[in-house]
Parts: sequence; C-alpha cells; structure tokens
Amino acid sequence: MNKFTESELKGRNILKSFLDQVGATNQMPTEDEYNPVDYYFTYKEKKVVAEIKCRDIKYLNYPTHLMEVSKYNALMKDKQNKQLDTAYYINFFGENIAYWYSNSTIRKYATEDIKYCNRTTAENRGRTNKSVLLIPTDKAQIFIRKNGIWSNGSLEEIRTFASN
Repeated sequence: MNKFTESELKGRNILKSFLDQVGATNQMPTEDEYNPVDYYFTYKEKKVVAEIKCRDIKYLNYPTHLMEVSKYNALMKDKQNKQLDTAYYINFFGENIAYWYSNSTIRKYATEDIKYCNRTTAENRGRTNKSVLLIPTDKAQIFIRKNGIWSNGSLEEIRTFASN
C-alpha cells in the first residue's frame, strides 16, 4: 500500500469514527483512490459529500487552510450532479482534531491564490504552482476527540490540546 492510499484510508477511518458517534447513516466512502471526492453520508436527513485531507499537525495554527480550486470544483460538481444537500471539506490534524468547512463557508470567505505546492499530499513528487483557495481557519467548525469522544472545540482549545 502506498502513502497516498494509507492517507486516504486513515482519513476515512477517522471520519467514520466521527460519523458513527453522531449517528450519520448511509455512509459510503468512494472506492477509487483517484475519485475526486472521498465520502458520502446522510446526517439529519441531509445528503452530504465530503473531501477529506489528513494534514501534518505543524499546519494546525496557520491562519488559513488551503484547498485546491480543482478539488472544490469537483466537490461542487458532484454535489450538484447527485442533487446533494451540502458538501464539506474536512481537514484532520493528527487523529484527534478536525476542521470542517461547508461549501457555503468556502464560497463566502475563501480567497483564491496561486501557491507553489507539493504535487501530492501523501508523497513527495516534486512541487508545482496550483490554484488554491485560502480558507480562514476561524470560519471552520472545529472538533476535538478526547478519550475517544468527539466534541466541539474552539481555536484556543485546539492550540492547548495540540501543544500537550
């Protein structure tokens, strides 16, 4: 198994632990590792599609989180084509911190830029310029898992939690 596949499986397993806890139904991870989206589920009768990223904890305290424009466009296209209610971009930092960004939050608050980035998240395959969205971290829904239980968190709690 390559690092990309490992990262995908890790993110899906962490998300599943969250979704199981909150009672989400119809959970369905995508099967192809090159699928433009990662996960589908239903929560409170809303049909959802999600894109997941597992990030290094060192990126936690940045003022913005980055999403490739192509990923956002694929997420929105999938949401529209499948007539889903909402889409989320979910960033996991380690296994116990999650930043959730809804499609409406991204559309409203993100700014577009060009960044010189790694070609891929999981493996070093060189760098390239990418069109990205910079999403302010203070616009995320933040969750922390303590003793196996997910709960809402604040930026202050995250910083304290991450430093321990």
